[in-house]
Amino acid sequence: MTAFAASIWVVVGLILLHTWRRQPEKISAILKRFRSGGRIFVGVVPMALLAAGFLAPMVPSELVGRWLGEGAGSTGIFIGMLAGWCLPIPPVIFYPVIAVLLKAGAGLPQLVALIVAWSVFALHRTLPMELPLMGGYFVSLRLMSSIFLPIVAGFSAMGIVEFLGLREP
Repeated sequence: MTAFAASIWVVVGLILLHTWRRQPEKISAILKRFRSGGRIFVGVVPMALLAAGFLAPMVPSELVGRWLGEGAGSTGIFIGMLAGWCLPIPPVIFYPVIAVLLKAGAGLPQLVALIVAWSVFALHRTLPMELPLMGGYFVSLRLMSSIFLPIVAGFSAMGIVEFLGLREP
């Protein structure tokens, strides 16, 4: 467990302790929700990681390196952005896929652009859910106002990587 993950569990423990002292009647409801959410998490995450493990050998490293690698530069950021727009997968599968792409040679700035595009745009969520509920005007305004976020994030990540001298793990 990393120090960051451990610190999250410490904060959760402190919040539980605080709640137990101030409102002990809420602890049973909190633990009940934690157990039900935990069952879903324990059931889905291992399967997603297993699927990513099977996916890893099938991903062609030379192709990933050429299109999304560090050498792809700004073109790779735009490709990552387009890929992020089009990937219709839930988060529990998305992040293991990102880990596979990283191991296959994708660059950090390119993956940042891909993740931001997937998070902000997610056409699989925007078209069937947001458009009917929020309407075309709102969806258009939201998409137009955030169109450059993946590009800005990708180029910012590129600058940070160069400034700090970071390389892929």
